[in-house]
Amino acid sequence: MELFVLGASLLAAIVPTLIYTLMLWWFDRYEKEPLGLLTVAFFWGAIPAVIIALIIELIAGVPLSLFDAASAQVIGSSAVAPVVEEIAKGIIVFALYWIFYKEFDSPIDGIIYGALVGHGFAMTENVLYFLGAWIEGGWGSWSVVVFLRAIVFGLNHAFFTSLTGLGLYLARMSPRLGMQVVFAILGLSAAILFHAVHNLGIAFAQATCAFSFLIAAVSDWGGVLIVFVVLVIALFNEKKWITHELREEVAFGLITEREYAIVRSSTERWALQMRALISGEWHAARRIVRLSHVLTELAFRKYQMRVRGNDYADEIRHLRQEVAAIKASR
Repeated sequence: MELFVLGASLLAAIVPTLIYTLMLWWFDRYEKEPLGLLTVAFFWGAIPAVIIALIIELIAGVPLSLFDAASAQVIGSSAVAPVVEEIAKGIIVFALYWIFYKEFDSPIDGIIYGALVGHGFAMTENVLYFLGAWIEGGWGSWSVVVFLRAIVFGLNHAFFTSLTGLGLYLARMSPRLGMQVVFAILGLSAAILFHAVHNLGIAFAQATCAFSFLIAAVSDWGGVLIVFVVLVIALFNEKKWITHELREEVAFGLITEREYAIVRSSTERWALQMRALISGEWHAARRIVRLSHVLTELAFRKYQMRVRGNDYADEIRHLRQEVAAIKASR
C-alpha cells in the first residue's frame, strides 16, 4: 500500500507539472531558451531550493515555538516561509542572470526561468504534502490536498518566482545601475508579497475565517492572469521586433524575403523543421533552427541598442557574420 501511495503521489505531482511546463515552453516561440539552462533552473527548484528552505524553516521554527501553536503556524507560514522559499528559489534565477544575462532579453525569458524554478519546487513540495495528507487522513484527505495543490493552486510557485525573473528582465533593460538594483529587489519583493498573501489567507482559512481562502485564491489567480497578459503582450512585441528590425536585413541582402517570412512565423519555422525531420534531412532541420535563432538574436540586439542606447555594434556585426556563415553552409 505504501508503494502505491508513493506512486500515486509522484504521478499527481509530476503530471500536472509536466503539463504546466509544456504550456509555458510553448510561449517561448521565437527564441527558445537553452535547454541546459532550463534544466538547471527546474532541478534547482526541485532539489537544492527545497532542501535549503526546509533547513532554514526548521531553524526558524525554534524561536517560533515560544508562541502558541496557532500563532506559530500563522507567523511561520506567512512571514518566514515566503521569504525563505522565494530567496531559496531566487538564488538560481539571480545566478543565471549574473552569468547569462544576455538570455534575459525579453519578459518571456525572465518569466520562464523563474516559473521553471517554481514548478520544480512545487513538484517536490507537493509529493511531501500528498504523502503527509494520506498519513493524516487517508485517501479522502489525499484527494482534497491533491486537488488544491496540483489544480487550484498548481501555478502558485511558478507565478511567485516568475515575478523575480520579470524583475531581473527589467533590470537587464535599464541602463542605470541604480535602477537595475531597484528592479531586481522589486521583483523578489513582489514574489515574497504574493506568496505571503497566499499563505496568510490559507492559514486564516484553516484557523478561523473561511472567507480568507477566497482572498488567497483571488490574489493568486489575479496574479497569474497579470503574468499571462504580460506573456501575451511580450509575445506580440517579440514578433513586432523581428518584423521591424529584420526588414532592414532584407534590404541589405543578408536574408531573402522567404527567410524573412519564415523567421517572423513560429508556425512556419515549426512546419519546416518537421518536414525536414520527417524527410531525414537532419542537417537542414538544425540549420533552420540555428538560422531562426541567430536572426531572432539579431533583431533583439538591434532593438535593445535603440531602446537602451548601448553599443551593441560588435555583437550585431558578429551575428550578421554568423547568419552569412549558416547560409553558406547550405
